[in-house]
Amino acid sequence: MEANNGHLRRISPIGSRSRLAGADDQDLKPPLPPWATVLDAIGVSLIAAAALVAASGGIRRTIGGVRISITSSSRLLIAAAVFILLRHAARRRPTLITRLRDLAARLISRDEHRDVFRKQSGTPRELLLVAGGMVLLTVFMTWPQAVRMDAVPDLADPVFSVWRLSWIAHQLPRDPLHLFAANIFHPEALALARSDALLLPGLAAAPLLWLGAPAVVVYNVLVLASFVLAGTCMFLFVRSATAHAPAALVAGIAFACYPFRFEHYNHLELLPAFWMPLALWALHRTIARGRMTDGLLTGGAIAGQYLSGMYFGIFLATVMAPVAAVLAAGWTRVRASAMPLLAGAVLAGVLVAPAVLPYLQVRSTAGERTLREVEYYSATPRDYMTADHARSVWGGILRPPGGSLPERALFPGFLIVVLSLAAAWPRWSVTRLAYLAGLALAFDLSLGTHGVLYEVLYTWVLPFRGLRVPARASMLVGLMLAGLAGLGAARLSAWAERPSARWACAAALSAILVVESHSQVTLHDVPRPHPVYDALAGLSPGVLAELPPIDEENEDQRQLVMECGRMYASTFHWQRLVNGYSGSFPETYWAFSRGMKTFPDERSLAMLRDRGVDRVILHQRDFPDPETYWTMIADIAGRPGIREVSRASANTGEARLYELRR
Repeated sequence: MEANNGHLRRISPIGSRSRLAGADDQDLKPPLPPWATVLDAIGVSLIAAAALVAASGGIRRTIGGVRISITSSSRLLIAAAVFILLRHAARRRPTLITRLRDLAARLISRDEHRDVFRKQSGTPRELLLVAGGMVLLTVFMTWPQAVRMDAVPDLADPVFSVWRLSWIAHQLPRDPLHLFAANIFHPEALALARSDALLLPGLAAAPLLWLGAPAVVVYNVLVLASFVLAGTCMFLFVRSATAHAPAALVAGIAFACYPFRFEHYNHLELLPAFWMPLALWALHRTIARGRMTDGLLTGGAIAGQYLSGMYFGIFLATVMAPVAAVLAAGWTRVRASAMPLLAGAVLAGVLVAPAVLPYLQVRSTAGERTLREVEYYSATPRDYMTADHARSVWGGILRPPGGSLPERALFPGFLIVVLSLAAAWPRWSVTRLAYLAGLALAFDLSLGTHGVLYEVLYTWVLPFRGLRVPARASMLVGLMLAGLAGLGAARLSAWAERPSARWACAAALSAILVVESHSQVTLHDVPRPHPVYDALAGLSPGVLAELPPIDEENEDQRQLVMECGRMYASTFHWQRLVNGYSGSFPETYWAFSRGMKTFPDERSLAMLRDRGVDRVILHQRDFPDPETYWTMIADIAGRPGIREVSRASANTGEARLYELRR
């Protein structure tokens, strides 16, 4: 007993239970029995075997006349999880149900992230510094893009995206109610709805295009900005979750440089992923604080992701469902967060609905993706051990002999996985369990028809029927891995008491992430439109057909580049085109392609007149051989229903503009 301000206070004995109440649980637990160590060894062995199966494609051996075949890494991982759960249940002496209940109580009661999210972490100055660092990182990772802003990685999809941005800027001030009535695939209506419309990127690009900035340069500004914003927003999210700036920087770099982004460097709709960490940031704040504004921010971020790229918008909304459920239940905030989250869902629906309606209208003609198409673009666990050929470090090591299948080189890198394992290793928390649930669902979605849930979603959720490439959900795998990597980095650097040591640890981890993710960026100059288009400047608006079209029976990349170049040229004259390129081709285009095989006979000319075509351009460079072009030119000269208006030559060959007489 001792005196304290006139009162007596009892002093517990040094060795008593109350004295040790604040000690680490490790000090209170009895030693593990030997069989628990055996379970540990079995669990680790099963995880190693699963990695070996995923990397090698399976183990098939005959030993003593017995055939042994192990081809499913997922089953091995499930078995490992069972052994690990049994091992942790062994730490408690009561019944199994009591053990599991006590374990759940431990997990829920010791989540430090809930209280962190109730506070405002970070400062605007800190975010500006991080954004500046992300600019330098982006310049390095995408070099030489920063000094070649008029060049693109290839002349198909990037040029197509330049046309989409230009069309939105062209149509908005003239007829915004018919924004989807694009100038391609005449006479098809709502042609913009045959692919991802890029509505938000188009809105962001419009002011620059109105000021006269070159469209290709504006496109590249958006590409580079997506890397900067992805890293900065992930930093904000993890900084708010952990109050640990060095770990948040590691997470930001991991997400900004996630290898998926470089494999899809030519797909603008797959680059603005910064809405994802913003949505998670707003979701955590909504559940932690229960404020309506946070719920509306959550819905707005999900809508922003959909309007920037439909694939990621659909996948993000799907993956956030288990994350929200685990957080709300674990933090016992279901009632407090229900109304704000419902308000956010309503806001997301209101914002997205005008963009969804055109897709529903063209559904009958554009069709749905078949499960056979979906299966081809569905990942397998082995694809996560396959690296794209452009990867500087892993491209030559983890590339299959025949090359990877399209969009299925999904290796995330070793360090991001190691950091995620460090975060996922017990002790767990509600936040970590939420990320693991999101990671499991994202991984399963990326497997498509090879997974568990995708076919169910394809059957019952309409938007999934329009998606061709489930493997793109691997970007959501990267989202969860980056978040977990931030938590893992915070856990690993906890040993460092000095801030300088923590920053040094973060710098070392960041350097390894950058080296692992670095990819070679190859660029191509976008050619100027052929001078024959100059003759269209002084002509009235009309319908233009350009020959030759894509051959339905021999479609190849060269022909896709050909049509994308014509769409890019249309941004200088805005005539309506019978030609076009998109996520799907309408049957009217293929009918046009078949009909032009006999051009310029009377039947083909009549077909063009029936389509309302006013003008025709013939490109010498696009014919399979020069003689076909010159033979067609000679045949046109004897036809009274068509006359030459202009001709021009360039280093790519001659082109002629004709006018049809009605």
